[in-house]
Amino acid sequence: MPVKHHIFEQPLNERIRTCLRIETLMSRFHHFVALKGDWSGYSALLGILEITSLLERGDFKQELIKELERHHSSLKSLASYDGVDKSRLDLTLNKQKNAIDRIHRLDGKLGEHLKRNEFLLAIKQRTTIPGGNCDFDLPALRFWLNQSHEYRVKDLNRWAAPYVEIDSVIELILSVIRDSAEPKQVIAEKGFYQQGLDPKQSNRLLRISIPANCDYYPEISAGKHRYSVRFLNPLPTDKIPTQVKQDVPFLLWRCSL
Repeated sequence: MPVKHHIFEQPLNERIRTCLRIETLMSRFHHFVALKGDWSGYSALLGILEITSLLERGDFKQELIKELERHHSSLKSLASYDGVDKSRLDLTLNKQKNAIDRIHRLDGKLGEHLKRNEFLLAIKQRTTIPGGNCDFDLPALRFWLNQSHEYRVKDLNRWAAPYVEIDSVIELILSVIRDSAEPKQVIAEKGFYQQGLDPKQSNRLLRISIPANCDYYPEISAGKHRYSVRFLNPLPTDKIPTQVKQDVPFLLWRCSL
């Protein structure tokens, strides 16, 4: 079935920014790990190394626990409201409790399990060099790529196991955030839209939906007090994008929880 709409998202704090990055990297990992061929295996491996680099900053396990606990507290307070789907709410609350327990069971800091893997460290160190992972640079990598698809997948799944676990937690977090708002039809006059943000609210995510057949895309900028959207026309692709001159209707979600 053809896609009817494209959705663009803008995180409103660093925690959600990291969640979206990991969601993207894990989607890419699952795509490549399912494909046969040595370069698909290599692309899946690079995804693991990117996630590892991303998680080296701070204690992301604690960040996830804080976010889940905040969601749990917010949703639990809805139980007394009329019209709330109690069975759906209880299911989500139980999923959040289970997710917190699963994170607590993960040993050590995320990514630590790969820091003693000399094979992966050698690849990671050379990814900053253009073409630095050529066969003559890393014959061990070429040997690994020459193995069967099943052999590579077994290694990839073992290395990615903690990331798969937190990916399921991130999926829960982002689904609750995305479901926390209803879309609103708004208009960007002459391709530009700007609104204020209440810094006292728990602003988490902006989402924009436009028809798939549009020849423009939104560029979203957001700070603590306001956000803006510019619709740009990138055609032809090798030229500097220009702002759309006509009014642009679009769907907007302001997700706060």
